[in-house]
Amino acid sequence: MQLGSRSAVVVGLVAACLAVTGGARAQSVVEVDTSHTVFYEAPTKTHMFVYSPSADVQASPWAWLDVRGGWEADVVSGASVATKAGPAYASNHADVISTASVHDFRNMARGEVALKGDVTSLTAGYAYGIEHDYQSNSMHVNARTDAFQHNTTFELSYARNFDTVCDRVQSANAVLPSEWTALEDSTGCFTKAAGRTTHDIGIDTYEASWGQAWSPVVETQLTYTAQLVDGFQSDPYRSVILGEGIKAQEHIPNERAREAVTARIAWYLRSIKGAVRLSLRGYHDTWAIDSGTAELELEKSLGESFRVMLRGRLYKQSGAVFWSDDYTGGLPPLGSRGQYFTGDRELSPFWSWLAGVRAVWTINPAAHQRLLGFIESFKLAGSANMEGFSYDQYTLGGTPVSNAIAYVATVSLALGF
Repeated sequence: MQLGSRSAVVVGLVAACLAVTGGARAQSVVEVDTSHTVFYEAPTKTHMFVYSPSADVQASPWAWLDVRGGWEADVVSGASVATKAGPAYASNHADVISTASVHDFRNMARGEVALKGDVTSLTAGYAYGIEHDYQSNSMHVNARTDAFQHNTTFELSYARNFDTVCDRVQSANAVLPSEWTALEDSTGCFTKAAGRTTHDIGIDTYEASWGQAWSPVVETQLTYTAQLVDGFQSDPYRSVILGEGIKAQEHIPNERAREAVTARIAWYLRSIKGAVRLSLRGYHDTWAIDSGTAELELEKSLGESFRVMLRGRLYKQSGAVFWSDDYTGGLPPLGSRGQYFTGDRELSPFWSWLAGVRAVWTINPAAHQRLLGFIESFKLAGSANMEGFSYDQYTLGGTPVSNAIAYVATVSLALGF
């Protein structure tokens, strides 16, 4: 799939900036970063594989200016749950739980400009993403300042997404959501083909953080994040079995407000030349989902240029107020908010764990020296993570999903010139 015209504008802007600064290489620093991630998940009845390459370039023609541009993609293959039914209904209808083959290719191009002062910086950026059934335009701005001899940092950011998702045109006789039919496939999306329509999704994200260095070896950060989502948030391909065996397209609220508070502490242990990092996060949204996350990292230096990090994470959440594993007994009463039904396991109660390792090899040549005559810095990193999921209520074919496992591996290379 070719990038859209707006992607070409972003790439062209970065190229132009690099061309302008090309005559002043002695004062310019250019960094190139590429990353490649492989994700594989195998819960019951589904096997999802995602390959995500990315490439970024940053030029700093002056000390007060950074110009960045990049591209990333997701190559997706596997299966997803196309029809979800409760355990009682599924046990009497063996073929009701169906899966749909998933093949998608998402492209995203991005650009960013940062103006830097001695204690402040202002950043603005834009990104354009496209896939078979989804398009996204997003912009963000960020302001950061240091205080008290750089021991305190305050940061504010705002991001806005203007997204569009494809859906099928519902029959004129399908008045109620329980009469809607799921989208068959992405054929004809965004081409004004008959039987296809689109829905808008607006996403506003606000974030504020305070970082503090309490001593040469102890730092903390406190971050508050809020997000407002307005638009079509259902999976257009997913059907749910309702009362009397009715098969209907998933239907969830169009409005969602989310907020989270994250506290982090990092403590450098001089005796072992290592660092310990602890992160705690609390989350709440208007769908009544509450969650908590605890993450611990241990990083150890093995010589001047090699570091190894071990990490572990625990996550626990409640289910959405309209969540049910079985809607055949009737929809949950929600008063003026209407009645909603979903087959999304991410909206059910569940907990997960993660264990991983990361290694980083860094080479920074001495002043006035370069690797191979032109490389000023070199960083090669690799990581591997395994994550397990246990769903308290979610079942497929009457079987609880308690052993879903995902594997993630990443290799990245960063070069400075």
